[in-house]
Amino acid sequence: MAFPVKWFASNMQGAPSLGDTTAGALTALLKAVLVTGFGNLTINALVWDATEGAAKATFSGGHAYLQDSVIEVTGVSPGGYNGEHRIKKVSSTEVWFELDAGNPGMAGSGAAMTMKVAPLGWTLTFESGDGMVAIYRPTNVSESGNVSLRIDNTAFSGWTGATYRAYLAKAQLVEDVVDINTYTLIYDHRWPCTGRYSDKRWDLIGDSQLIYFLPAYAQHSCQPVLMFGYIKSVRPGDRYHAVLSTYSTTTADDSSRRWDQTGLSQNYAYVYNSLLAFDDSNHRAMARPYHQLFGVTGWWLKGLFGRFGNGMNIPNGPDNAFYMSTDPIMVMETNNHLRGYLPGLVVPYANVAAFTRKNFANMPALPGKIVRFIQSTYNENSVAAPASLMGFDLTGPWR
Repeated sequence: MAFPVKWFASNMQGAPSLGDTTAGALTALLKAVLVTGFGNLTINALVWDATEGAAKATFSGGHAYLQDSVIEVTGVSPGGYNGEHRIKKVSSTEVWFELDAGNPGMAGSGAAMTMKVAPLGWTLTFESGDGMVAIYRPTNVSESGNVSLRIDNTAFSGWTGATYRAYLAKAQLVEDVVDINTYTLIYDHRWPCTGRYSDKRWDLIGDSQLIYFLPAYAQHSCQPVLMFGYIKSVRPGDRYHAVLSTYSTTTADDSSRRWDQTGLSQNYAYVYNSLLAFDDSNHRAMARPYHQLFGVTGWWLKGLFGRFGNGMNIPNGPDNAFYMSTDPIMVMETNNHLRGYLPGLVVPYANVAAFTRKNFANMPALPGKIVRFIQSTYNENSVAAPASLMGFDLTGPWR
């Protein structure tokens, strides 16, 4: 089965870490998630479980694969076990996963039966010899556009602050790419590139053209939305509808953005971004305006109640319900032009802390879908505006 959407999390088997103070961790993480996959384990036994209606893999040493995630199995005979599959159920030593064709007819065998978390399937166009600089793009450029994401995760001058500690990588929109150092720069900003002072959790959800990356960092350990990729454009032939959301500044040494002090004072806590706020064009850019002429343009989201995770009580008194919107989210560019829609998101109308980083299947408003909720930021300041709830469609397709 083809899986148009995949999700990844820091608590998955063999997941890469952003670490504390080491350059190169962000590019290593993105390569593992987007291109190679991660968490390879040898399967000790593989059978068809008729009761579950699924294949069952056993790992004698245990595992950390997660339900609902997409894994890749290789090296098995019969071949019906191989390929990408969604995990149906897990125990501490077993993984049940769905097979499109059902029972392969016999137990799996092979000298090197392996499982890993399947990659999203993007293309790593170029990378430096040490892997700290990389250029990524959607694999099918005919469906997307001309813009790639270049990440410079080296220890360049200014990547961390001498006094007010932050750790930043260059996040750049580029085109006309010839090699890792030869390209046309469209836009240059920053992404946080370590999990310093946080619990180091992260989530990434994406499809073939767009990724949402939510890394925790700084003392408050919030997860802002960093994104790159292509919206659903309403303009025929659009090649520059690539968007980027970013860190709040390009400066790692800023007295109002102290990763080590966000829990102490509102004055230090401007370390996140405001992507979940509607009618807010901060911390984001689009590669070109709708007319396709040179120069980045601003954009913002339109929605109810000012932001995600806000507007109604939970439960709603008259019907004891939890309300959310599954409608496409409008993307407005500068001068109030509707450029398109931001795919893959669910907008809850309330904030439920207990829902964060949990998956829900077959909700009344989304039958046949799996939704993952995560608390993210709608304001730079984590003291003045604590994180709020957003949702992701893990099933797709998004477009």
